[in-house]
Amino acid sequence: MADQLPRSDAELLDLAYPCALDAVGDIERRHIEERLAKADPAVRQAFSETVERMHEVMARVTELDAHAPPPELEARILAALPDDGRDRLPSAWQRRMRWVVPVAAAACLVIGGGLVADRIGTQPSSVPGAEQVHRQPDARTLSKPVVGGGSVVVEFSAQQRLATMAFDGVPAPPSGRVYQAWLVPSGTQPVPQSAGVFTELPTVARPFVMAFESGETLAVTVEPSGGSKAPTTEPIAGVLLP
Repeated sequence: MADQLPRSDAELLDLAYPCALDAVGDIERRHIEERLAKADPAVRQAFSETVERMHEVMARVTELDAHAPPPELEARILAALPDDGRDRLPSAWQRRMRWVVPVAAAACLVIGGGLVADRIGTQPSSVPGAEQVHRQPDARTLSKPVVGGGSVVVEFSAQQRLATMAFDGVPAPPSGRVYQAWLVPSGTQPVPQSAGVFTELPTVARPFVMAFESGETLAVTVEPSGGSKAPTTEPIAGVLLP
């Protein structure tokens, strides 16, 4: 969404992350709230959803065993920030970057391409969260066919509310297109939420890891390069999560 917004709105959405991590001071938070009050309703909604998803991710982090993120991940997060953007970081955020970056890195390890990964890179990775799912007593594995060939293999733990996804025999998407995962809530008018955009196909060795809510359906679509705000094609695979 940020790529299609005016620069001021995009910068405002970027501030949702330090707000969710409580990495801004009281004065800075009031300033952000004033900007939100004047912003377009769609921007306010996107800001709120970002904060909510970050809180959800951090709740998942606390449920997992502690794992130190790989040392290169901090550099990847910092490199993802534009040079001028780093210069504009609020002073309180700059002071807190010593702990904000490791926390964000831990979140990336858990969801492997969910909310945070959408902001800093969508590459699936082999992460401790995948092993955490695999060793749960209630872990189950489902395999569903993919339109066009192959299958999607999902292992999940209902207790941990975490799932891994891998492709088995799924061909690469057409040129200029990518696979994108969505979590679709139950209900009469469900609104799909992007779970991640795949720059390379997830495999059993390097699965995609995500948090989910009970009753959501994991769906996969083919989207334009870079992904979409909402699905533009019919799902090529779907798995109902308990």
